[in-house]
Amino acid sequence: MGKIGRNDTCPCGSGKKYKKCCLNNPRNSSQNEPGYTDDITAFIELSNSINDLLERRDFKKAQAVCRQLLNEYPEQIEGISRFAQVYEAMGDRVKAAEYYRKSAEFAAVNEGFDQEAVDMYLEDAERMESEG
Repeated sequence: MGKIGRNDTCPCGSGKKYKKCCLNNPRNSSQNEPGYTDDITAFIELSNSINDLLERRDFKKAQAVCRQLLNEYPEQIEGISRFAQVYEAMGDRVKAAEYYRKSAEFAAVNEGFDQEAVDMYLEDAERMESEG
């Protein structure tokens, strides 16, 4: 895994810049620890696997991966925000809005997120509610 620049897209799949996503996350703070590369690679692959599952419309497996993210990486936002994406893809706008709001709450109280990230999740929630 090459060095990630602060302004590069975060490899976790969130779509945000690395500096606004995983750069300051405590889980990523010690890149020299044994197993770091394997752990972050496993996390990224697990999170990104949801994209493929959504393309195949395999919502059951996508939800299972979201639960796995929540269980194995509770300090990361991906389990919550990916659930929002899954529910949105399923057309369940009420649940999608709920999980976008949970993502905003998570971002508001955890390091590595700014008000822009919180606002982005709130806008997604409002979009789901207005389209529903």
